[in-house]
Amino acid sequence: MASASVDLLSAACAHLTRSPEAPEADDRGAESRDAAIELDTWDAADWRAALLDVPLDERAYADRFGIERAKEIDRLWGWWSDPVADERVTHATTGYLGFFLLTLISMHRSDRMRYHGEAYGSSEIAGRPGDELCGELVAHPYVQHAIEHLYAPSEEDDEAAVWDTIDFATMAFHRQGTTSIIVKVDSVAPKAGDPEEYALKCLIYPYLRMQPIVEATRGYKREFGGKRPKDSPLVTVWDSYDSWVLMRFVEGKTLADHLREIAEQRRQPKSEILRPVDIEQLRALGMLLLDAMEVLAEKVGHHNDLTPSNIIVRFKNDLPFEIKLIDLGVNFLHTRTLVGAESRESVYIAPEVKAKGKGGHHADLYSVGMVLIAIGGIPHSAPGTVPDQFYVASVGLARLLEDLLDADPEQRLAVSDIDDGPGRFAEIRDLFVCEIEVLEAAEKEQPKTRYERLKNLLPGSGAVKRQRAIWKVRRKQAKATDKATHPMRAHHLRQAKGLKRWAVACALLSWATLALVVTWWSRDLDLWWQAKPFEYVNWLLNRSGDQGIPVLDDIRAADYPIPSAWDNLPVRIVALAYAIPGLRLYMNIFADMTPRSARRRRGWRGVRTAAASFMMRASAVYPTVYILLPTLVQRRWWFLFAPLGIITVATMITACLWFARDANARARAWNGGKGLSTVPKGEIMTLQRMESWAPAAWLYALPVVIIGTFLYFDRLQDELMYAIAIALINIGIWTFKNTGSDAPYVRAGLTRAILAAERLDVLEANRKAKAEAARKQAPEPRADEPLQEAVA
Repeated sequence: MASASVDLLSAACAHLTRSPEAPEADDRGAESRDAAIELDTWDAADWRAALLDVPLDERAYADRFGIERAKEIDRLWGWWSDPVADERVTHATTGYLGFFLLTLISMHRSDRMRYHGEAYGSSEIAGRPGDELCGELVAHPYVQHAIEHLYAPSEEDDEAAVWDTIDFATMAFHRQGTTSIIVKVDSVAPKAGDPEEYALKCLIYPYLRMQPIVEATRGYKREFGGKRPKDSPLVTVWDSYDSWVLMRFVEGKTLADHLREIAEQRRQPKSEILRPVDIEQLRALGMLLLDAMEVLAEKVGHHNDLTPSNIIVRFKNDLPFEIKLIDLGVNFLHTRTLVGAESRESVYIAPEVKAKGKGGHHADLYSVGMVLIAIGGIPHSAPGTVPDQFYVASVGLARLLEDLLDADPEQRLAVSDIDDGPGRFAEIRDLFVCEIEVLEAAEKEQPKTRYERLKNLLPGSGAVKRQRAIWKVRRKQAKATDKATHPMRAHHLRQAKGLKRWAVACALLSWATLALVVTWWSRDLDLWWQAKPFEYVNWLLNRSGDQGIPVLDDIRAADYPIPSAWDNLPVRIVALAYAIPGLRLYMNIFADMTPRSARRRRGWRGVRTAAASFMMRASAVYPTVYILLPTLVQRRWWFLFAPLGIITVATMITACLWFARDANARARAWNGGKGLSTVPKGEIMTLQRMESWAPAAWLYALPVVIIGTFLYFDRLQDELMYAIAIALINIGIWTFKNTGSDAPYVRAGLTRAILAAERLDVLEANRKAKAEAARKQAPEPRADEPLQEAVA
């Protein structure tokens, strides 16, 4: 009986692991000795029966044999490491016992990963890394002989011919999977040419009791097999059997290992929202991944278990040049066929695969999106949700990731204007390249040295150059996009190009405004000199004796003297205090976003959209108006424009929040309350930063309006102190906090709401179109049907 066999195996292990000097104190010791002797009479069939009956989990093992599995491994490894261990049993039995030890180690490691969430290779066994123990066991000739016989198919099976091509003497341990061990072997050398290198994936024996795993292993060649060119991202599968899969061996490291190495070298950001997206890795690995998925979609159809551990990256001169996709098919751990804690890599698996145990090409879209996030070096957020850092880095890239990650498979690729067919990954790659080009253009203009970063704190420094570089990229992309074939994509590119053009113009306007303020201040301090261009203009206007600035000095009020350093000091202070944060507000928050959609919104949705859009664009202009009028025309007007500026800011915040709250509420209520997965269910922490601005802005506006009114009508006299107070608040709160440290949070929160509203527009339009199509296809009722029903 199989149960007797495994019990006898356990008893034999107790005898073999006993110290030779220790006396056998009772009958149980004699029984163990007899069991060890009987092992030498077992053939491969007996060993298969015993191995199949090994308990799967730690608790069951301890209950059955009275010893913890980890202690059994320690004792067996001590016996195996003894130079005279193989003298107690035959060489064949030694090999089978070595394989039994390999099985226990593999099960132990699998449990540590499944139940305790440990990373691969993180724990030690018998005081050594698990891969080292497995490597020594697999390299032993006796164990190699045992593996050859334990996994050999019947001579009547077709797989026997392929099994005979394996040179088991070349066997070497490669790595361990959830339910398998993977070894590297060579084929028997043909008459001409070098032998083929195989990867032999052997199921851990006790898992052969689980019929779904056996069936999936047996049918692996049928579903994913076929000979592939060596440069194909799909690995050639030579054959598969109930207990093994034989495929071409691929040199390289898993994407999981590669990303782990990169993460260890990265410097941790001061704040998680400031973690930069790894553009270099996205360009190199993201492109390779999408190219590989294009081939997979064409040749096989789907993967369903696309995780970093199932992606092999090959390198040349330390640069990735090729990606191989392995372990196709549903992983039974994700579908709960295997019990255990949810693995770390389950985040990459589409919700429908985990819920139903099967998926299709929509499932691979989800996995690709999650893998791209990992390649970008950003920790994952809630399932189906794009991390905040991508909204900060690029609206376009965040939109693409949302379109891949939607928890509802029917809502994927809804916004990106990509045909949901075999060529979908080629289109995704083209759109992905567009967004990477934008990120690279922005990154190129980012300050690199400490001096450049210090210089970048100045208002407008580098902003014009950076926005112009992105605008050039968007303009080129818009020209290359066919409006008829991809109307949504063309709209997004035109929209992005227009936003950048506006940003460049407003950046120049803001910089000119700041320059005028500084110039007027220098005139007050008698640091002014007449520039040659102004002399020529004065000469042309027959004003050769006038040393002022044409036109601008002409509009200045008569009671507004220049120079007058002390009297003009308040208006200069307030002007600077509004110019600096005003420029930063638009460039750091609103430059890349607009709530406007390709589809027209009506009713209150349209009002909210128009209000938010107007205030976002106006945020780049109103500071110039409010600054230049008191600076150039009448200095006393700053009493009015200072509170008006604060009221405008408060109104802008209120309009943006009005739009964002409505978009998020509708996204959560979508589809009968199921909602869009791209919008978190709870509080959106990034948007809360802006929500905290609104009451502070309105509260700040109240005393500024009152005091400004009293100053304008000469009811108060301390205007310099009032100006200094405004400057301190504007510089301290708006420059360093709101438009500085808070800016990335606000950008992420607003962009998420804007993309949610855009997504809802498309989904609602699609739903209406489907309903209309169904209505047209429904047969019209015959005229006599009511009469027939009445007669019946």
